[in-house]
Amino acid sequence: MAVDDLVGTVLVAGLVLFFVGAAAWRPAYDRPFAQTLGAIHRDRIRWRWIHVWMIVAMLTTPAGIAALAVVVDEPLAVAAVVIAAVVYTLGAVCWIASLTFRLTVTTWAAEVAVATGAPPDVGEPFNRWATWLYSVHMCSAYGASSVLGAAVLTDGALPSWLGWTGIVWGPVFLVGFVTPRVAVAFRPPFWAHLYTGAVGVALLMA
Repeated sequence: MAVDDLVGTVLVAGLVLFFVGAAAWRPAYDRPFAQTLGAIHRDRIRWRWIHVWMIVAMLTTPAGIAALAVVVDEPLAVAAVVIAAVVYTLGAVCWIASLTFRLTVTTWAAEVAVATGAPPDVGEPFNRWATWLYSVHMCSAYGASSVLGAAVLTDGALPSWLGWTGIVWGPVFLVGFVTPRVAVAFRPPFWAHLYTGAVGVALLMA
């Protein structure tokens, strides 16, 4: 297998692995924290399945971005890929911490809520902390996508439209994510794997 194909496969795998877990997501999990706990308690296996696969995806996509530095030839493109990999990985660490929180503390809070009829007092503050970790991940992913787009455009081996897509897409989605009125459209975590997955497809087709 050529290096381009290997890196492309890893990047696409990050997106696919995410959807392996995310496909099991239920609208009941999107309600306010206290209202989700009953559904989480009933769906313990489903809840674990979703988050384990998301963690696997968050290990895969940063690895693919880092490996992309071996594929590009232009020195500026290499530097941009390294920057994108670092930024994305730092956000990924935050998201993995948030996902681990959901697998442990949220599951515990669901057990307490079912047993006592009320969620633990510390549940909501900790959930807000985990949500902020997720927000850091999404912002870093959008920023990294823009830098990665610049790397694609600078290197010139892949279509220029793909580079421009990343350059424009990242800031637009970042602004959307932090704008309250439209933020909900930019919050789904699959967006964090979409551009990297597109780069992976382009590598496989090159």
